[in-house]
Amino acid sequence: MQYKNLTYGIIPSFILLSSSVMGAEYLVDADFSPTLKYDDNVELREDKEGSFSTEITPTLFLSRTTEDTFLGLDAGYRIEKFTSLSELDRQDPFVLFSSSATHERSEFGLDAQYSERAQRTIAEEDTGDFASDATVTTRSIAPRYQYQLTARDFIYTNLSYQERSYDEDQFLDNDTYVMTGGWRRVFTERLTAGLALTYIDYEAEAVNRTSEYEAYNLNVTSTYRLSELWSLAGQVGYNTLDSENTIINGPTFKDTSSGMLYSLSAIYEGDLNNVSVEIAKALNPSGEGVVNEQESITVDWQRRIADQLNFGLRASYQETTAASDFDNTDREYMTFSPSLRWQFEENIALNMGYLFRKQEGDTVQDAESNMVFVTLNYDWGGLLYSR
Repeated sequence: MQYKNLTYGIIPSFILLSSSVMGAEYLVDADFSPTLKYDDNVELREDKEGSFSTEITPTLFLSRTTEDTFLGLDAGYRIEKFTSLSELDRQDPFVLFSSSATHERSEFGLDAQYSERAQRTIAEEDTGDFASDATVTTRSIAPRYQYQLTARDFIYTNLSYQERSYDEDQFLDNDTYVMTGGWRRVFTERLTAGLALTYIDYEAEAVNRTSEYEAYNLNVTSTYRLSELWSLAGQVGYNTLDSENTIINGPTFKDTSSGMLYSLSAIYEGDLNNVSVEIAKALNPSGEGVVNEQESITVDWQRRIADQLNFGLRASYQETTAASDFDNTDREYMTFSPSLRWQFEENIALNMGYLFRKQEGDTVQDAESNMVFVTLNYDWGGLLYSR
């Protein structure tokens, strides 16, 4: 499989860097955490089909940490087994690599991943097609760099490349390039703010169609600590989007649009309650061969009921529309999920919960589902040693 090439390329680098510097701390860890669930509408379709299922993600973690560097590697499989819909059974590999290095005035980082997923498991962020079991193969790499100009001023750049390919012709293979350059300043102990300029290039190709989208976004960024309990963060910017869609041996359609994009969050961290609220409007590349606008709001509340018992509540609403005039996307998606976590041993916890999902719109099937789940979390703690 192609993911092995990424693994074989990363592991030698991991070993080489690990052996080049003394005084490092090494960690070998693993995770299993099986989930049992019942969903009365697994594929979120008008004609419901329910099933019990088991989801297991055996994962191996390797990391190396020194005073100024970090290397981490996660590798494993996502395994799904269904009792009534055995045609949806899957075993999907994934590999995640992360690294960072800090020097006197600069910081460098690099993240990379390879993963295979069912289209229905990422439909919320991709095409909205929860009924498709097509395999989506994702490859990405993202370097980043920051330099401290003065005691208060920093400049940075973030780059990323993501490639998604599908094994069914109804979706378009696509590439997304993102480049951000910015400046931020620490004005006070509570306030940090700055400017960022982002360029996005999205390209998709099918047998009879190609599309390309270019976006420029100028943002004002800020974080503010209101108190020991409350903090705010966000960015607001103006965006322009140029799009070009070409039908092979046919016409080419061009369009230009502009508007505001934003991401704003508020976080409360107390002794008994943790609450976060986030609202956002962002561009969302899709396997449909288009770039959409996605507006969303997410609320997450965690409440400690007792020393070993916590209650959680997460709700979200998302509206996805076409970013250009000749595209046709219109859907709404919402979730509501209360849960309980029982930490009955220091390294063993039981999560129990309910998830409601609903999707509707002009370009999707109107459907909803109800799911109950139980997850057993086991924290092995791993093997830690220094050299």
